Amino acid sequence: MSGLLAFDISSIQGSIVWAALLLGLMSAFSLPLGAATSFFWKPTDRATSFLMAFGSGALLAALTLDLVATAVDHGYFYPLAFGCIVGGLLFVLLNEIVNDYGGFVRKVSTRIYHLRKQEYRRFKKILSSVQKVDIFKELSDQDFKALASSIKYIEVNKGQVIYQQGDPSDNLYIIASGQIELIDPKNGSAVKVIDAHNVFSWMGFLTGSTSLYKARAIDDASLWVLPRAAFMNLLPYSSTLRQAVHLWLRSPALVNYLKQHELKDKQVSDWAGAAVRSLMRQGHYENVLTVNRRAERFKKIADKVGRLSLFGCLPAEELELISSKLIYKQLVPGEALFYKNDNADRFYIIEQGAVIMLDDNGKTIRLGDNDAFGFMASLTGSRHSLSALVHTVTNAWMLRRCDLDELMTELPEFARRVKIYYQCDELKAYLRHYQNISDETILNWSRKVQANIDAGESVTPVSPLVFDINGRKNAPLAIWLGMLLDGIPESLVIGASVSQSHVSLSLIAGLFLANYPEALSSSAGMQDQGMKKKKIMLMWLSLMLITGVIAALGSLFFVGADPSLLAITEGLAAGAMLTMIAQTMLPEAYLKGGETVGFSTLLGFLVAIFFKTFE
Repeated sequence: MSGLLAFDISSIQGSIVWAALLLGLMSAFSLPLGAATSFFWKPTDRATSFLMAFGSGALLAALTLDLVATAVDHGYFYPLAFGCIVGGLLFVLLNEIVNDYGGFVRKVSTRIYHLRKQEYRRFKKILSSVQKVDIFKELSDQDFKALASSIKYIEVNKGQVIYQQGDPSDNLYIIASGQIELIDPKNGSAVKVIDAHNVFSWMGFLTGSTSLYKARAIDDASLWVLPRAAFMNLLPYSSTLRQAVHLWLRSPALVNYLKQHELKDKQVSDWAGAAVRSLMRQGHYENVLTVNRRAERFKKIADKVGRLSLFGCLPAEELELISSKLIYKQLVPGEALFYKNDNADRFYIIEQGAVIMLDDNGKTIRLGDNDAFGFMASLTGSRHSLSALVHTVTNAWMLRRCDLDELMTELPEFARRVKIYYQCDELKAYLRHYQNISDETILNWSRKVQANIDAGESVTPVSPLVFDINGRKNAPLAIWLGMLLDGIPESLVIGASVSQSHVSLSLIAGLFLANYPEALSSSAGMQDQGMKKKKIMLMWLSLMLITGVIAALGSLFFVGADPSLLAITEGLAAGAMLTMIAQTMLPEAYLKGGETVGFSTLLGFLVAIFFKTFE
């Protein structure tokens, strides 16, 4: 085949190897180009979708015309088909491996797929763990699925407090790994150590009482967390669950537990009897104790809260709901509310009393009536930068971060104020100076926060993020291997084609057009996950060079090769590339652009064919 723009390999310095190297580098030059583009241009999802689908269409046309059609025309369909199947299966297998080691973060589509796979594994683990709890053993699959959809998986660090004494018992915890200790705040000693595959907070969860103890992780641990609201919502519809709860409400263990809350025998008996009757008639029952909120008092001083101007002059209905989420406690002198580097899960507002904030150098700050503290760490989901000790008898409100997230989804004016606060220079300076977080990471996190609030979702903690690359030692290598996996087939095809003294312009154009949006999208995603620009660029440059080298080596290997071997090789490449397009590129495009994908894929397909007309 000859034409105006067809490549005559003999004219490129008479060297097949150099020709293959040059063409491999040309096809992959768009990889570092796309990465460099992502450093100064953050394309919209729709723009990314268009480019990704356009590149997919171009690659589809190239592999159809230059790989599949050529082999079929020469009567090598069966070797081609064999190669396609093997290439596709190899891509699926290797893609699974690199994704499991952290490579899934390179694209949105691979992250979504990984999440779905993790969700399935999560369901199986929940099933085996939760069914060890007596009350859930007889649940039907349908009832269990209703609960499982609400169960959350969390990881806690050694020393992290899961809940405080006096907190509402609004979750049931099942230990997947690690150990948890229950601590009596009166003397600071552990009253119980709970091992993996056991539950804690069960009695408080069942009765709706407040927590008797503080729960803290002895070592790094992972937990399944069942919200009490999901449990109570299922009760009216599950006769099995109602019967199991009925037995527990009549149990001696429950009576002994409630007596620890200083309830009298008659109070316990009256509540249990009323709870059983209500459960059997209506499918629900009232909590045994209510959390002290001191809501009316808070509404009177909301305008006076110092150091945090989120509550002043709020609409009455919003202030009412905020007040209903507060926890009011009396704190004793010497009590440590938190230490430096503790995870922040709540902030405090002092009604009356004094609290000392202490740094590592012994410098202290005294806080008094109406002062708020711990809110920056809590709002950002980071760690406390100071320690807090109660100085005198202090009455204070606490607002947990989980309750803050819920309030932001329900209160528009409050959410608007918090959204503005997340953008203030004071908060960014706090993250920069006290949390040692880079400006780039702060910027990426701020964008996530704004998107979370606009979508009515819980705010993403600044650290640790679910897919934080810094927490995955193997992730950079896995990402690199994943991108190499995407590029090996094309370099083999170039080498094989060069060995036959002709490479189609449409193939090179298709690969170039497909590589650019691939690198642009992946690089933007890797930056969002905290990878440095230098590392990203080195990854893509090394891949460009490797593509050229593999193409050069391939050209040597396939010189004088049997045509059926060439057909198998072209099939391997076509199968791997077609699987990649269907499994990663087009899903990525559809996730970001929706209905634009079909037409932009068509345009890319036509552009690649257009290049073919010049040959």
